Parts: sequence; structure tokens; C-alpha cells
Amino acid sequence: MLGRKMLPRNVKEEARRPRLSSPKGPASLSEKLKRVDWQDLELFLEVAEAGSVRAGAAVTRHSIGTIRRRIARIEDKLGESLAVREPLGLKLTPTGHRLLSIAREMRRLRNNLESDEQASPRRERVRIAVTEGLGTYWLMPRLVEFQSHHPDLDIVLICDMNRSDVAGGESDLAIQLEQPQDERMLVERLGCLHLMPFASDRYLREAGIPMSVDEWPNHRLVWQEADQVASHLLPYILGTSEVEDFIVLRTNSSSAHFRAIASGGGIGILPTYARAVSRRVRPLEVGLRLRREIFCIVHPERLASPGVQLALDWLRESFDGSRFAWFNDQFVHPQEFEQAISAPNVISLFEGFIDTLNVDDG
Repeated sequence: MLGRKMLPRNVKEEARRPRLSSPKGPASLSEKLKRVDWQDLELFLEVAEAGSVRAGAAVTRHSIGTIRRRIARIEDKLGESLAVREPLGLKLTPTGHRLLSIAREMRRLRNNLESDEQASPRRERVRIAVTEGLGTYWLMPRLVEFQSHHPDLDIVLICDMNRSDVAGGESDLAIQLEQPQDERMLVERLGCLHLMPFASDRYLREAGIPMSVDEWPNHRLVWQEADQVASHLLPYILGTSEVEDFIVLRTNSSSAHFRAIASGGGIGILPTYARAVSRRVRPLEVGLRLRREIFCIVHPERLASPGVQLALDWLRESFDGSRFAWFNDQFVHPQEFEQAISAPNVISLFEGFIDTLNVDDG
């Protein structure tokens, strides 16, 4: 069991991305198919055979919104429409019929392979969705060790700022900074993410060290715009609703955001554990501290899975505030956990991120 209070999420449908034509000319269908995820293709197959999106939702137990979004994802990658909705159900386009035949053949080949491999046990796949920063800088270094202790598990770590559709089957576990709207999901609070302003030594030498948020007009601000980033707090952070004049660089990527700050682009809001990742960013004490709760979302039907239980226990340990001060409910200043950063059980996790350049180079 989850072992803590169960709380109870709808997911915004993704907007279709514009289709770009290749400068080298249109690719063949076989080339385009290499971009299509098999799970999306398999879902299209089941929905097409069911005859309608609604019937497909009943068969696959995916929400109608999830089905439409994932079929749209195939269409975006192929650059062609697969079906049109009519009163009697889905009417496949010529491309849709070709894709249906291909998907059926792939299913037949897969079933043959599975029949041949029935004698050998298969590894259980566990899909963990997590925000990009926590996934890249915190979980992935620890995940390597976890998987080596459980070689029977096939772990998929999905790092994305967009919230995962756990109810729709996109992931088995989701680590996010907001509670789901779907009350059927099981929710466990894992800890807290504390954030504060950071800047590089290079930037501070050029622009000076701010002593309070009142000095924002004298500085450049780097901002991350993405799902689960509390952008509504920006006027509070800056002390004004006129925020556009302060932001000089925006990105939707946590890693790009981190890199921009470390490279001297300006002041940005980072988790306090950023100091453990790199000494090229320095926390700024300007009286601004933010706190976000970290939640783990699990589909009730996946809770009984041994692999999901192992992953859940590992996630609890990974966000244990008693071991890792930056996830404690109470704010702990980065200066106070310098010794913890140097501990063998922590510093080894960041060997892939520690700067090779001289810290004084900013």
C-alpha cells in the first residue's frame, strides 16, 4: 500500500504542432513510420477496429481525450490525416487504411514473437513520469543504481514538464508539483521542493549582488515558462505586474534554464539543491523563498504490481527529507547542507554534472 494519506487529475489536451515539410522533399511513409511510437500505433489499431473513438475508449480504457491526442500525435508525425469522424463512427482515409494494415501486420509479428518467447520470463516495465529538472538532475543519477539492484525491471523515465495522464495509461507513476484533478488516482505527498534566486559568479561580478527584491530593476531575469511552473507568482516575485521589462531570456526547459543561469545570463529561480548540482550557481539571499509540494500519483489498478511497489519505495527514499535536506518540509539554506553535499551517498550522484571548469570562471 502507499502507506500514507490517499488524496485524490484531467489533463489538458496538447495543441497540435505545426507540420513542417522537409527541405529535402517529402519522406516516404516507411521513413515517417520510424517516428511513430508503437504504443500510439497500437492504440490507433484498437480504436480503428472498435469503429469509433467512444467504442475504442471502452475497449482500451483510455479517455476519449487521450485517444484523440495520441492519434493526433501520429498524424503530426506522418503529416497526414488518418480518419474523419462521421455519425456512424470513424471513416479511415487512404493513409488510415494503409496504416491499419501495417499495424495489423506488426501485431501479428509481435504475437508470433511472444509465442516463441513464452518459455522465457519477461521483465516488468515500469514507466515513471517526472518533471524535467527532478528527472534529469535528481532521479536519473539514482535510477542507474536502482535498476542495477533490480535487473528484472525495465524502467522508463519520462522527463517532461507536462503532467502525465496516469489515468489514461501514459505512465504508471507520476511525480509532479500539482495534485491531479481525477479523484480516482491515488496520491502520496513525498516532500517539498524549495526554490530561491540563483546567479553565477560571473553575472554577479558584472551586475553586482542584489540585497533585496527591490533591486530587480537593476538586474536581468531568466525565466522558465512551462506547465507546473508557478508563473502566476511572477508579479509577487518582482513586486510589480509589469513583469515584461525584467525578463531577458525565457525557456520551457529546466536544463536550459539552469544552463542559462550558470552561464551568466541573469538571475533565475532554482531549487535549493541546484547548489549540489553545480558550484557555478550561487544562492542569493534577497528575502525570496518559494515552496512547492512534491506528489506521487499512482493508478489504483497498478498499485498491486511488484515493480510499481519497488519503484514507489525507491521514490520515497529519493525524496526523504531526513536524508536529503533540500526536500525537507522546512526550508534549509544551501549553506547549511554543504556537509551533506560532500557526503559519499550524495556527491557520487552528481559526478556527471559537476563542472569541469574552474568555479571562479563563473
